[in-house]
Amino acid sequence: MRHIICAVVVLALVLSSRTSAQMPAAQKWENVEWYVVMSWQFAGADADSATTVFWDHIMPAMGETWPETTCLRVMTGETGVICFGPMANGLEEMEWAVSPNDVRFLSLFFEREGDAGVGLFETFMNAATGFTFNLALKHKGGM
Repeated sequence: MRHIICAVVVLALVLSSRTSAQMPAAQKWENVEWYVVMSWQFAGADADSATTVFWDHIMPAMGETWPETTCLRVMTGETGVICFGPMANGLEEMEWAVSPNDVRFLSLFFEREGDAGVGLFETFMNAATGFTFNLALKHKGGM
């Protein structure tokens, strides 16, 4: 009887050690830089106008607010724009519903565009058929 109890205890220990070895441990990302990646797709009669509004009116304010942001015009598939840039404060920037930089961007945009800014934003938003917002990371020092 003792042999059976010992065998059960040993078996339980072996199984529990295998299970715990398979469980991942908590781990934070280290040596990474967080990026925001946004894209807009445009369609319809206003697609060209929306692209023009973006490059001629929205991008100057974005460039001043987030100088390290890169924006690219999509040349295949749907008409669109992709922008990406580092998050200076990492994921802490996601804690804001409206960040100080968002307020700065809107202030710069409407300061430059005046009352016409509302119409420009409407043209841009009416032509936008899709918007994606993603977080990405870059390993510092390579992969």
